[in-house]
Amino acid sequence: MPDLLHKELTGAIIGAYYEVYNHTSRMYPEYIYDRAMVEELRRQGYPATRQDEYRIVYKERLVGVQKLDLSVVQEVVVENKVAGQLNALHRAQGLSYLKTVGKTVGLLFNFGGEKPEFDRLYFDPAKREQASPESSDHENIARSEDWLYPDLAYAIVGGLYEVHTHLGPGFVHRIYANACHHELGLRSFALMASKRMQVFYKDVAVGDIAFGHLVVDGKIMVFPVAVRDLQSIHLDSLKNWMRAKDIRLGIIANFDTLRLQTLFLRV
Repeated sequence: MPDLLHKELTGAIIGAYYEVYNHTSRMYPEYIYDRAMVEELRRQGYPATRQDEYRIVYKERLVGVQKLDLSVVQEVVVENKVAGQLNALHRAQGLSYLKTVGKTVGLLFNFGGEKPEFDRLYFDPAKREQASPESSDHENIARSEDWLYPDLAYAIVGGLYEVHTHLGPGFVHRIYANACHHELGLRSFALMASKRMQVFYKDVAVGDIAFGHLVVDGKIMVFPVAVRDLQSIHLDSLKNWMRAKDIRLGIIANFDTLRLQTLFLRV
């Protein structure tokens, strides 16, 4: 990363981070640190805004709007975390946000650790994107007869990997759902999009919830999600919905990870 790029500004932001870290407890939610950072930066004469909305575009299609933590002097993107320590996923999320807003320099701060911790992020918008090592993972996945429709399922998974490669982790579920719809549409699949899912309790429908998903070629239901842990998803609920729609195979795709996670469901 070019060390001189926005050197004075990033130095001031890092100084503000230490000031906020040293004058706050480690027990607060993230938005408290966001507000404190804005206040400290304004005291130092640097205009900062929080929760700015940005349009997320995937292959020339608007797929949603997402709010980001902080923007300082409209040049440096700041992402705050409250974690034991920063990890590779936090950095990948920060780079996703830089790509989104077309900025070059970002700063990632952690307010949850026992000691101050930060990382500099750099992205060159003019540089042609190179496929990440993770993007080739799809080619290494062997078709399985357990998929019920092996060729179709393999082709769908390829589209899901394409979405993850372009967007990266860090966005909300609906953005990935919209991007998947666009990508699979570009690949000429017959699609039926749903924004809501019926919930069943002991085989009785008890209501519906907002949950974007797709039925591909009338055979496979695709569930794009953005969760920390796939185990947090109640699989029986998804299977009940598949049965109700007479779909025998489902694919859960978790995008909020360094590598796309996929899980196949059979009913």
